[in-house]
Amino acid sequence: MKTGILNSFISILILVAAASCNNNAKKEFSDDNNVSLKDTIVPIQRMNDTIVYYKYDCCFVVSTEIKYPPPETEIIGSILLLHGWNLPSDEWCKKTSFCEKALNKGYILVIPDYKKSNYCLEMYPQTIADYQKYPTITWMMETQIPNFQETFGLLLSGQNNNVAGISTGGRGATLMAYYMPEIFKNAASLSGDFDITKMQNEYLYYSFLGHYTDFPERWEKECFAYDCENYKVPTYIGHGQIDNVSPVTQSRMMFDSIKFYHPNLKVVGHFPEYAAHNYDYWESETDAVLKFFECYE
Repeated sequence: MKTGILNSFISILILVAAASCNNNAKKEFSDDNNVSLKDTIVPIQRMNDTIVYYKYDCCFVVSTEIKYPPPETEIIGSILLLHGWNLPSDEWCKKTSFCEKALNKGYILVIPDYKKSNYCLEMYPQTIADYQKYPTITWMMETQIPNFQETFGLLLSGQNNNVAGISTGGRGATLMAYYMPEIFKNAASLSGDFDITKMQNEYLYYSFLGHYTDFPERWEKECFAYDCENYKVPTYIGHGQIDNVSPVTQSRMMFDSIKFYHPNLKVVGHFPEYAAHNYDYWESETDAVLKFFECYE
């Protein structure tokens, strides 16, 4: 969907950074990685309408589109948008009204292209070769987000940052919230996976992690479903009941688990009866997700 509000397109901005890979799985990500930023919080600055930004380092090359609201619109925050496995990163914008409405409300949109990333913590010896070129969520959190902070003054602690994802990106959004509650004020997952140990025959997981029967502890480490007690971020969880890609039970049990441990946390679950795993359903959640972000700013 064309927004009709983008007036110019900036030439590609390329930053070449020599950075070391860190593919070690970690259960905690803290402010320690951003010490240089903590005392100099940069307010969100308006830049041109759209920037296409490439991040290079030793491990991955990821392009990111950053969309700014119309010039007459006050900036109220940002939304990191995470696409599903092998879905075009801009398709959520093109096939729904989410981006247009979010921009008109005053959100900056940060839209990385992770291609076939499955938001795993690390690469393993069993990760098939074709998938080793896609970024891990560890790289996203330890390398890419600090780079956004340094380069654009975006996704800094204390700003109104939100993260939303569809399909596998829904899993990524809640993982981001789980590991970086100091960065993200709200999260939204649509049609996401949570307890992947219940999806042992899913190619998208065993192709990255190896088979569950061989590495059960690895599979448990790669999701926060066993640690909902430490999930802190207000979250909107939506999932259609006739989803034939990811079972709705994934989102239902995660909603129930978070509510069990945090009865006072702002968590909304919406599981429409006739919704499937497609953009028609994701479009139907647009207003509800944006309202959730506004209510809990």
